[in-house]
Amino acid sequence: MENTPESDFARAIAGHDHEVDLFGGALAIARLGHDDIDGHALARELDLIAESIRERVPGRPDAASLTAAVSAELFGNRGFRGNRENYTDPKNSYIDCVIERRLGIPITLSLVFMEVAQRVGLECDGIGFPGHFLVRCGGDDGVFVDPFNAGEQPTRADLLGRLEGRSSAFPSVDSFLAAVTRRQILQRMLVNLCVAYQGEGDPQRWVAALGFRLRLEPWNAALYLERGLLSFQQGEEALALADLERYVGSGESDVNSRALRVLDTLRSRLEGERGNP
Repeated sequence: MENTPESDFARAIAGHDHEVDLFGGALAIARLGHDDIDGHALARELDLIAESIRERVPGRPDAASLTAAVSAELFGNRGFRGNRENYTDPKNSYIDCVIERRLGIPITLSLVFMEVAQRVGLECDGIGFPGHFLVRCGGDDGVFVDPFNAGEQPTRADLLGRLEGRSSAFPSVDSFLAAVTRRQILQRMLVNLCVAYQGEGDPQRWVAALGFRLRLEPWNAALYLERGLLSFQQGEEALALADLERYVGSGESDVNSRALRVLDTLRSRLEGERGNP
């Protein structure tokens, strides 16, 4: 069976959203940066963390007790923390590096929290708060946890206060406190990684990350535009032509002028090659 990052990611996101293998998808994303990843060893490490928590809170603890225990183990005993010093480092988006270095950004630290919580029977949801991913533990009326800030528990009022001034642009600020899907979590991880690759001047990995995003958002014409122009810059003209034709044919009302110029150039070259066997 094929075992490339692309095939692993495709398998991870197959089926209904509740069937999506979130950890498997995160491992596939990490393989965009490096391929020497032992997923079984990483899962075992998370299992051991969960075992330590269960020993600390035996029996049938409530959600609040489990939330406190997971936070204490991850942020107190294990030293997981937000990487404030080098926030845009791509390693912050590689789940294996996050587990090994105990460093990450909000969404990857949240993913670690959720994976451990799942192992101890704590219900958790990812919350796509603007610019700062969070976790909610204990269902719709549960507590919010901020893994980037050592497990702080902001209240609903705290979070709504941070959104003041944004409400006029959106139908409801409450939507920012709603649980997101598993695919949306992987999507947001990939958006962060694309930004990191752009900042590091790494167009090849940027293109690969866009390929993953298009598996999640095949309808997103802007991603075809972005990948097409990047491929053209890298001299991958066949790939650029396919993506830009897909973009232009998507029915966008305001077509990017640069895309049209590049597409004309590529089509002219193709016609020239056909005319000169």
